[in-house]
Amino acid sequence: MKTSTLFSAASFVLAFCGGAVLAQTTSDSVTDTIVANADAGTCQTSLLHFVENLDISRGSFSDNIDLTVLDFLDEALGEIAVTYENANITDTTTLSARRRSFGHASHGHFSKRTTASIIDVHTHVVPSWYKTLVPVTGGNPTPTWDLDTHLSFMASEGIAYSVFSFSAPGANVFQGSMSSTVALARLMNEQAAAYVRSNPKKLSFYAVVPLPYTAAAIVEANYALDHLGAAGIFLTSNFEGVYLGNTQLKPFFDAMNKRSGKTIFYIHPGTPYVKVGSELVEANPTPYATGNIEFYFETARTLMDLTLTQTIHNFTNINYIIPHVGGAFPATIDRILKSVPTIYNSSLAIYQTRFWWDSAGPTYYHQVTGLLAFGIPASQLLFGTDYPYAPSFTQAASLAAVQASTAITAAQKVALFTTNPTTLFGSKISRT
Repeated sequence: MKTSTLFSAASFVLAFCGGAVLAQTTSDSVTDTIVANADAGTCQTSLLHFVENLDISRGSFSDNIDLTVLDFLDEALGEIAVTYENANITDTTTLSARRRSFGHASHGHFSKRTTASIIDVHTHVVPSWYKTLVPVTGGNPTPTWDLDTHLSFMASEGIAYSVFSFSAPGANVFQGSMSSTVALARLMNEQAAAYVRSNPKKLSFYAVVPLPYTAAAIVEANYALDHLGAAGIFLTSNFEGVYLGNTQLKPFFDAMNKRSGKTIFYIHPGTPYVKVGSELVEANPTPYATGNIEFYFETARTLMDLTLTQTIHNFTNINYIIPHVGGAFPATIDRILKSVPTIYNSSLAIYQTRFWWDSAGPTYYHQVTGLLAFGIPASQLLFGTDYPYAPSFTQAASLAAVQASTAITAAQKVALFTTNPTTLFGSKISRT
C-alpha cells in the first residue's frame, strides 16, 4: 500500500478539526503525529476514534491493500470521519449545526411508534460516496439515504434493531479489476463498522467480500468478522458471472466453514451476467428493471447451484439468510430436485434448518405459503424491510401483511420479529 494513503486519511480528519497540516511522516508514527496535531476536546475524541478504533490505513497496510487506487478515497474517508465525529455529539441541536455536507441532510421524517421490539435483518446503507459511485441499482435509481433518516424509519416501524449491508453490486463495481474490488470492499466495511460503532445498540452489519478473488475474500471476511465485528457475510447471487456453487469459490466456503462458531451468509440477488468474449454483459432478457423481476430469479439460480453442487451439504457450519422468502426459488425445488432424488430429502432438511427466510417486500400476502409448503418451520422465518431500496410508502403495508398473515400463528409472528433472529445471530447482535 502507498504511504500516501496514510497521509490522506490523517489529513482528512485533521481538516475536519481545523488542526495543523500533517507533516511528512511514516506509517509507524502516523498515530502519534495525528494526535499531536489535534485540537482539544471533541476534535481529539474524533481523532482517537478514527485512529484507535478504525485505523483504516494501518489495517489496509497490514493486508497489502492499496486504497489509493480509488479516486474517491478522500470523500469516503471524510464521511467515515464525520460518522465518528457525530457519534460523540448527544445534543441534537448541536448535531444539526455541525453536520457536514456528506449526504447527511435529512431526507424524510417518519412518525415514531410507541414501542419498538422488531429485529430487521434486511436493510441497506447508501453513503453519499457510494451513491455517486453506483447511481443505478438493478435498473432503478439508487436511493438517497442518511443515517438519521434510517433511524427515524426504524422508530416508525417499531424496529429496535437492524442488521444492514450495502446492496448489490457490493464491491464489484470495477469488474475485472482485483485491486479496485479489494480496496473497495475494505472501504465499504470500514464505513459499515463506523455506522455500527456510532449506534451499537441499534445496528449490526454484514460484511462485503471481494469475490471472485478468493484469497483476498478470505482475508477480508476474517478482518471484518474478527476486527470490525461483522455479524455475517454479504454475498451476491453471482460475482462477475460466477455463481456461488462454482468450484472457484470452494476455498472461500471451506475457510468460512472452518471458523469457530456459526458463520452466517446473507445471500442477496444481483444482476445476472453472461460472458461475451472477454466482456460481461447484463443478461436481463426483459424490458423491465432487473431489480423488479430478475432479482427473484437470481435467487433461484444461485440457491439451486448451491444445492446441485452440494455446497450446502458439504459445508455444514454455514447458515444462510435468504431474502424475499426465497424469491422464485420455492417454485423450482420439486422440478429440479426430483430429478436428483439422492439429495432431495437432505436438501429439504437443510432448507428447514440452516436456511433462514426473510420477509422483505410484499411477500406475506400470498408468496410465503409456497415456501411453507416445503415444511419450512416458522422458527426459520425472519423479518426484513429492504429499506431504503423498497419504497417507504410500501413498508407499512408489508409489515401489516406479516402481522395479519393466517399462515403462521400469533406466537410464531412474535418469534419471527424477535426470538428467531436472536437464535440465529446469538451474541453477534447485541442490544445491551
